[in-house]
Amino acid sequence: MKAPLITLRNRKTPTGEFRVAAEAIAEILAKEALRRAHKEKITDTKKVILVPILRAGLVLLPAFMKKFPEAPVGFIGLKRNETTLKPKAYYQNIPKVSKSDKVILLDPMLATGGSAVTAITALVKDGAQEKNITFVGVISAPEGLLKLQTKFPQIDMLVAVHDEKLDKNGYIVPGLGDFGDRYFGTK
Repeated sequence: MKAPLITLRNRKTPTGEFRVAAEAIAEILAKEALRRAHKEKITDTKKVILVPILRAGLVLLPAFMKKFPEAPVGFIGLKRNETTLKPKAYYQNIPKVSKSDKVILLDPMLATGGSAVTAITALVKDGAQEKNITFVGVISAPEGLLKLQTKFPQIDMLVAVHDEKLDKNGYIVPGLGDFGDRYFGTK
């Protein structure tokens, strides 16, 4: 298999190959998240909570569940309004979070930063400490990174690739298209 990122970026990559490449990158990110958790002396995986942003965040979840097998899993459902580019919440189910818990927020794409900021705001409201949240993504745009770092300067970020910019429609350039649609074969 070609390098996973090259496979993801190729618009002609079939769904099956896209899935294999996405899962390979998820494994790398999960391994790094586990390394960081050990460095922070988080040895009891019950103190880690995994929270994918629906739907694309589900792609990263299996790899993280393998590395953190006892971690409870919460879900935040957000849908981007394609006109305003703002996220709209439609579902939330977060396990009880204590101030000492490490929360790993999973979302492959960090474009405008709106979904990540909305999700982190919800996590903090539910008891998570900003300094104990790690955002994990595959690709980011500078605009999203800046928004996230400005609003939540204490969070940890783990992103495989930082791309150039957003286009006029709020999509990452060069990007790879809609991650969820490509992974789930819906477009």
